[in-house]
Amino acid sequence: MPPGPHRELVDMLRDLHHRAGWPSLRRLAEQTGVSHTTVSKALSSTALPSWGTVELLVEALGGDVSRARELWVAASTPSADPETKSGAARIAGRVAELRVVRHHLTSGTGLLLVTGEAGIGKSALVGAAVASTDVFVAVGRCLHLSREMPLMPVADALRAVLEHDGRWMAAALTACPSFVAASLARLLPELDDGSGTRAPDDLWGHERLFAAVGSTLRALADERPLAVHLEDCHWADRSTLDLLTHVISKPSRPPIVATWRLDDPDVSDVHEDWLARTRRTDGVAAVDVPPLTPAETAEQLRLLLGSGADDLARRIHPRSQGLPLYTAELAAGPDAVALPRALADLLDRRIGDLDDVPWRVARTLGVAQRRMPPGVLRAATGLPPEAMDRALHQLARRRLLRSGTGDDAELAHPLFVEAVARRLVPGEAAEVHARLAETLGGAPGVEPAEVADHWLAAGRPDQEVSARIDAAIVAGARFAFPKELATWLRVLALWDAGHTTEDVDLWEVLVRAIDAAVETGEIETGHALADRAARLPLDQLSDSARAQVLHRLGSQLYEEGDGVGAEELLDQALRLLEPLPPSPELFRLLEDRTGLLLQMGRHREALDALNRSAELLEVADARFRGRHRASVLWRAILATGDAEAAVEEALRELEDDADPDPVAQLMIAANATDALLSTSAPAARVEELARAPLATAEAWELELSYPGALIRTNVCWAHLLEGNTHAARAWIEPITRSSPATNTAFAHLMLAAVELREGHAAAALRRSREADEHIRIHDQNWTLCLPWAAEIELWAGRASDTCPRLADVLARDLAGEPAAAAAPLLVALARAHAEVMDETAASSSLRRSASTSLRAQVAGASTDPFGPGVPDVATAANALLWEAELGRLEDRATVEVWVRAASQWDLLGRPHESAYCRWRAAQVALRDGRGAVATRLAVRARADARQHVPLADAATATIERAGTA
Repeated sequence: MPPGPHRELVDMLRDLHHRAGWPSLRRLAEQTGVSHTTVSKALSSTALPSWGTVELLVEALGGDVSRARELWVAASTPSADPETKSGAARIAGRVAELRVVRHHLTSGTGLLLVTGEAGIGKSALVGAAVASTDVFVAVGRCLHLSREMPLMPVADALRAVLEHDGRWMAAALTACPSFVAASLARLLPELDDGSGTRAPDDLWGHERLFAAVGSTLRALADERPLAVHLEDCHWADRSTLDLLTHVISKPSRPPIVATWRLDDPDVSDVHEDWLARTRRTDGVAAVDVPPLTPAETAEQLRLLLGSGADDLARRIHPRSQGLPLYTAELAAGPDAVALPRALADLLDRRIGDLDDVPWRVARTLGVAQRRMPPGVLRAATGLPPEAMDRALHQLARRRLLRSGTGDDAELAHPLFVEAVARRLVPGEAAEVHARLAETLGGAPGVEPAEVADHWLAAGRPDQEVSARIDAAIVAGARFAFPKELATWLRVLALWDAGHTTEDVDLWEVLVRAIDAAVETGEIETGHALADRAARLPLDQLSDSARAQVLHRLGSQLYEEGDGVGAEELLDQALRLLEPLPPSPELFRLLEDRTGLLLQMGRHREALDALNRSAELLEVADARFRGRHRASVLWRAILATGDAEAAVEEALRELEDDADPDPVAQLMIAANATDALLSTSAPAARVEELARAPLATAEAWELELSYPGALIRTNVCWAHLLEGNTHAARAWIEPITRSSPATNTAFAHLMLAAVELREGHAAAALRRSREADEHIRIHDQNWTLCLPWAAEIELWAGRASDTCPRLADVLARDLAGEPAAAAAPLLVALARAHAEVMDETAASSSLRRSASTSLRAQVAGASTDPFGPGVPDVATAANALLWEAELGRLEDRATVEVWVRAASQWDLLGRPHESAYCRWRAAQVALRDGRGAVATRLAVRARADARQHVPLADAATATIERAGTA
């Protein structure tokens, strides 16, 4: 199959099939409701399957339905159109336009105008339509010559017929009146038979020639299918335009297609008048060719390059604005700094030679790269109103201004900006940037970052620093944390170069920059900022300022994994602020301290800190009042142990539209979905709770923020608990397309769990370990995710690596409040020890010793992890699984204990855990010589292990062993 959308669609289906663990065609047929033959054809045939079949398959395999739809539509049009000839030229998009032109060529009458700006693809459109028909199309081209050549394109079109088949022309002339051949010989000397008979040069010679052309065209069309294509009629000589007017006055065969360039300043007024009159003529149709959409631009690039088009289209389309000619030129060197030579020359011709005043306006618009109101433009150029109006009129005549902008002025195309920049002489750009910075600095609706960029380009860092500070504050207020951090770093670079401001102190810049680094998960950058802040002369700052610095140093230290050091610094800051009047900073400090204590598992102390911050709500900043509501959710859970009630409270909080902080909504949703994981709530409910906050995250570009990533992680987690690996991948994939980072490390760990279930244990192990390297804070969230990492290690055969890692964490957690959440870790550790013992064929004494040690750890825990007071619906199932794994470790496992554990997991609707327990039970039954029982249990395990390839394979192997026993 050749490269293209159909090939990509088939590749996508095969990849999904692979990721799903190669389910059989019959199983896919059952899931989709179509025959297995239909499934086979969709995966392997060169014929394009129906969209309904593709949609069902993609859904069954857990793929991206919208992406599949895009590929199917691209594969089905236009070359797959049943009216299109096999092997016809492919063009991007233009489905409706192509159909109109093709219909006109095959069954239309009169004139069809195909119009659009230069480079829009008019000729390609007509060419594709011509290639898709069996009609002979005679082409005549109009050229931009130094003097007019009367009827040259008409002669070219008729000559094309003559050269194609002289007998066709002869038969047509025989059917025409006798004067036609003699008149036509004036256009085609080849028709002169040497008899000396030619049309007389009299007053009526022109009329006879027009009549002769019309008669010949009709006679040719009567003989066989014919159409005429006149290319670039905006350059046509006047006689050709007159002839067209004559021919189309009574629409008849053959149909004529004429392409016409719009918005070209070199097209004469005579031609523009002719176009306007002709458009109003009865029987004349028109197709206005629009720019390509971003998706169509990607399709054009796929046709040009074959692959890698989507990313390239995202880079090129904002510059090309969908003009295929521009796209093709830019694709030849997408990373080049300079424009391609041919494109640069074309743009230079469009701009032409501008006088001084119009050039001043054009260069200001080009340097500004924005739409400008008249007053702002006059101030930036220094021109009086009359001169400004004359300049704008001249630019409009050259079609250099965008239409439809009201009173504002803007260059018509982004590439005109680059063309203008090419003409600037040294020093000219800096002058324009400085004037723009001065003018825009006081204009309403202008972003401080834009003003700062102009001061930067003007080489005025002394002026840039204040604007850059304003830009950083605005970015932070809009939750654009990566942009905020980058801006504060630029402020610090200016500061180091000696460009300071009296409006802000250095400690304030560092405090805000550390905040931004924490929000974006940029730990290394935050470390450098904190190191610099720690070197400030803190004893020279006020208590309030010193407390803010210590607070941020503590926050950064926590991000680096030092919870004890972070707590000490936060406590120092608290001691400085407590004697002072209540302030937003004190409230925020107490909130951060609450979060730290919660993640360290010190829940009672966290409740005390949360209650203190609640007393200061009236002085808190609005956004941190919103974030406080996320902490209140934990207070409800810790105080009552009722996660369901706490989630209902969270849902009420999420309905509060007055919350100005999308991060607060994400935090509430992250905590609420986290709480749902400890209940028997179905994944559908977790999804429902997550959708609105994630839509908010997308709107604010916060998908990769820490709470945004946690929400998707939790939804993925919920689907994995239900055994739906396909849905889990669909939820986690959007934030794991790039390498793991601090904010997305947990998401990558969940993707690794998905990959394991898809049968890719080695890939899952690599991803899990890479993700773990980015998790600096080994806090409660990390501990909760450890069982997933342990499962990956165990299926990958790394049990010996898993034991010491889990043992270290449990030694810490069992001694304190986190012991209540330790059941999954204990189960994983018991399984790891059992597998090490099985791998090494350990002695009974070693097995008993390991089991005794594990039981002793539980007995000495501050809270019984398997006790009735643990707020996790899976506690009873984990207790049974714990006993089953210990029985395996002690080499005394029974079928009954494994089956009891499986039944408990059945009640919770967690099929993979049930399947694991029944598989283990089958192994015990097989060991005990109970082959029929082993087979029954393993068959049930394999059924429950759908979408868990290694577990299903293990169950299958047990079935095969039982069959041969």
